[in-house]
Amino acid sequence: MGNAVRQAQEELDEWVRKVIGWHFDSSTGCPFWLEWAPRAGWDPRREVNSFADLDKFGHFDDEWLRGGPVRRWLPRAYADRPIYVFETGGTTGVPKSRINIDDFRIDYELFSKTLPATHFPLGSNWLMLGPS
Repeated sequence: MGNAVRQAQEELDEWVRKVIGWHFDSSTGCPFWLEWAPRAGWDPRREVNSFADLDKFGHFDDEWLRGGPVRRWLPRAYADRPIYVFETGGTTGVPKSRINIDDFRIDYELFSKTLPATHFPLGSNWLMLGPS
C-alpha cells in the first residue's frame, strides 16, 4: 500500500472514531443512538476504531426512519437549532423521514456553483424538486 493510500486510510479511520465518539456521547449524541447502544449490547466507542469496523453495525433498518418523533434523530449538541424534515412520498408504506439543519443549504450551494449563469442566473429564485 502506498503512502498516500495509507495516509488516507489513517485519516478516514480517525474521522470514523471522532464521528462515533460524538454520536455515542451522552452530551452530543441523538436519543436514537444513545438508546440503541445499550440494547445492542456493545459500545461502539470501544469497538469501532476504523472504517472497516463499521460493519459491526450490520444493515441499517430503514423502518427506523418511519414515523416519529423525528427529534429522536437530533443530536443533543444541536438541540437548540431549528430542524427541517424531509419525507419520502410513502410509495412503500408510511413515509420515511430525515432531518437536517444546514446540510441541504450546503449541498445546494455547492451544486449551484457548478451551474452556468446563462441558464441559472445568480440572485434568482429557484425551485428545487427532487428526491429526498
